Amino acid sequence: MADRSNSTTVPGPTVHSRRGARRLLALILAGVGLFPLTQWAQTDRQVGMEVIVVLSLEEARNLHTRLEAGADFAALASRHSIDPTAGQGGYLGSVDPETMRPEVREALRGLRPGQFSGVVKISAGYALFKILKGQQSTTPSAPSTTSSQSGGMLAAPGGTDWRRALDSSGYGVFLTAVIRRREQIPGFGLDLQEACRVRQQAPEETLAGLEKFLASSSAPKDPGQMSYGFYTAALFNASEGRIDKAIEQWEKSYTLAMSSSDGISPGLEEALGAGYLHRAQMDSHPSTDSDNENWLVPTHPAGPRARPSDIQDAITHFTRSLRLDPSNLEVKWLLNLAHMAAGTWPDGVPQQYLMPPSVFASRDNIGRFRDVAPAAGVMAVGEAGGVIVDDFDNDGLLDIVESRIEDCAPIRLYHNNGDGTFTDRSAQAGLQNQTGALNIMQVDYNNDGCLDILMERGGWEFARRRSLLRNNCDGTFTDVTAQAGLLEPVMPSQAAVWADIDNDGYLDLFVGNENGPAQLFLNRGDGTFIDIAREAGVDRVTYAKGVVAADYDNDGYPDFYVTSQTGQGFLYHNNGDRTFTEVAVAAGVKSPKSAFAAFFFDYDNDGWPDLFITTYFGSVEESVRSYLGLPLKGDTQKLYRNMHDGKFRDVTAEVGLDRIFMPMGANFGDVDNDGFLDIYMGMGNPAFSALLPNVLLRNQDGKHFVDISTSSGTGALAKGHGIAFADLRNSGEVDIFANLGGAEPGDPFPSRLFRNPGGHGNNWITLKLVGVKTNRSAVGARITVTVDDPDRGRRKICRTVGTGGSFGASPLEQHIGIGRSSSVENVEVWWPTSNTRQNFKNLTPNQFYEVKEFARTVTLIHRKSFDFGHATAVPAVAGGSQ
Repeated sequence: MADRSNSTTVPGPTVHSRRGARRLLALILAGVGLFPLTQWAQTDRQVGMEVIVVLSLEEARNLHTRLEAGADFAALASRHSIDPTAGQGGYLGSVDPETMRPEVREALRGLRPGQFSGVVKISAGYALFKILKGQQSTTPSAPSTTSSQSGGMLAAPGGTDWRRALDSSGYGVFLTAVIRRREQIPGFGLDLQEACRVRQQAPEETLAGLEKFLASSSAPKDPGQMSYGFYTAALFNASEGRIDKAIEQWEKSYTLAMSSSDGISPGLEEALGAGYLHRAQMDSHPSTDSDNENWLVPTHPAGPRARPSDIQDAITHFTRSLRLDPSNLEVKWLLNLAHMAAGTWPDGVPQQYLMPPSVFASRDNIGRFRDVAPAAGVMAVGEAGGVIVDDFDNDGLLDIVESRIEDCAPIRLYHNNGDGTFTDRSAQAGLQNQTGALNIMQVDYNNDGCLDILMERGGWEFARRRSLLRNNCDGTFTDVTAQAGLLEPVMPSQAAVWADIDNDGYLDLFVGNENGPAQLFLNRGDGTFIDIAREAGVDRVTYAKGVVAADYDNDGYPDFYVTSQTGQGFLYHNNGDRTFTEVAVAAGVKSPKSAFAAFFFDYDNDGWPDLFITTYFGSVEESVRSYLGLPLKGDTQKLYRNMHDGKFRDVTAEVGLDRIFMPMGANFGDVDNDGFLDIYMGMGNPAFSALLPNVLLRNQDGKHFVDISTSSGTGALAKGHGIAFADLRNSGEVDIFANLGGAEPGDPFPSRLFRNPGGHGNNWITLKLVGVKTNRSAVGARITVTVDDPDRGRRKICRTVGTGGSFGASPLEQHIGIGRSSSVENVEVWWPTSNTRQNFKNLTPNQFYEVKEFARTVTLIHRKSFDFGHATAVPAVAGGSQ
């Protein structure tokens, strides 16, 4: 977490005045004041609803008059409401009116869809409500980040009835403070230093004013309102990383709630339990001189430095919460995790709350991975972010680049030393001022043979500029965003992909934005780009969370798929003339609700790219239902098999992927060198209660996927984001790098580097492709390897050059497992730009090769192998041609 002792005060209004503090408290209480503390469960009597909350009766009556005259409810909410839902047009989600407070229930009685209520006096001020037609929000937006403020009653867009995760992380109030401050600063999204100052200072000032107000004679006298006030102050402290202070204030909130008419809610019990469990996690970050075995599910995850009393307090509060609400699967899950941390699982868990060991059992075992990030020197602790693994200085060693969402955290470049360790060269590379990116990816946009970096910012939050960093081929980078034409307009995004849409040899850039039109930047070949999205027919507005590219119909031109958090995704077929046709429905790739990460990959090696799409529901309960084999309320992730005729078939259930996880990052790679691509996903959301282990899914011969997270030791219990698969040791085994960390300073985690155990008995080859007429890094080139496998017979293994998933970037060189084949019969490379094919026969396995477009032979690359943390390199076969 950044040092805040020398922060510069951000200009703008503060909450140190009595009126400002009252307004802030009203804003925070608006959401929570609508629901009784004792009501948390979803029901089947829900309706879509919007709300406007204001401070004065006069203002509420004026707004009511405007509504009667035909004004748009959502527009008025966005402009005038002090409720945290104002940014979503007042959208409360899917709500059962019977669970609301009596005065609200009475006002809603008799209202039909499309009608709005009269003015209602609530604890936070005065409210107006509207019943929606159906359950959809009238304002396309991200799912609300303030569900905890509303007593856990918010549902996802689309009206599903699953239970949202209780968010005691403070992310919602944190965003409220920052967003309202940055709106006062012109050009905020373009100035990275200003973004850093606002992100640091706004929550600090807001919290100081709130705490001063709560201690003053002007504070509310009602214990229920004061309980909410201290709960909110705890959220701010938790968000800022002051977990001791947060727990102290939650305890004050708890004491006040005991004396109020509402009493203690199961939600407050859960919030306290999650707070104590979170502190135990923060206390047990590993040292830098040992492997990190902490917090792996289901083996006892607490580290040696975690306070046993914190874990016991978490168990106590989770148990009390379940006594009040025995049906809450989220709390049952957390109780089991706390017992795992205490070493008392499963025997110490009351039988009615137990998640049995069979829930976590792996049905396959390829060996146990070991987290070697501390020994390798890449165990940075921080917030959510992206990762790239690739060779940035062309020395034959794969480096690691990692970013963090925190606006003050610079991107880090870890140089591979070739002895199992890495050195942070961020400062030498000139990257210290490149801060705050949630997603990053590599590209050689100018074909100079040196990999550049694209940084995407603003995802989930608000607009901030992107950065294109040109690799100067001397170990340094230069920000060329403005001169390349990529600086403006500024929109929030974390989704982008590089592809050569017109086969001119230069990579173009597709960007999916959040609540803004997509952008398609055509590479002019002179270092500049021009946005042709409108002319190309791809400028649709959605809440894009993933953008991926592949030539799904094998016509030689890359196509795009865009996921959406709030509706249908888009499949754009490339017409070959710089225009695209949207064909998702016709092609059979109906997007699941709340889609997120995605990738094209050939999971069955038939030479046709298939499409994998993850769903993202802010519900621990739905994920727990998947573990328990219970009926699901939301959409599962989807695997669409390419049927070779321009259409796809949903094979999710038949391959065993019909589960709901909570993935924020996902990527693929072959972890056992059997020639079939496996999947690893990083889980979670900002809520402290959203504790789900990362998941490794093994691909069994292109027919089925099985969860091997437990047997492999990769089920890290932390917020997972950027994922990359890479042979970082030149050993012929693919390791997994996982960026971990939450969305705010109070939720940092160390990243993990899972060392492949090896010993699978399979062989491999690695191919580095170099384009001549094609783009230099060969993105989009297709590889088909033919082998005669003693276990599987003569078969083909297919790959496409790219970085993998939509959140995390693997190397562009292709590591290809070939099973037990002792030779490689043939390697075919198809270069779509030049429409040429090369064939190389009888290559020796377990070697690194370079393939240059149009060349008649391949070049054998000399590389040394080594282990992490040990300078025990051994030479590979000497280089040459074959």
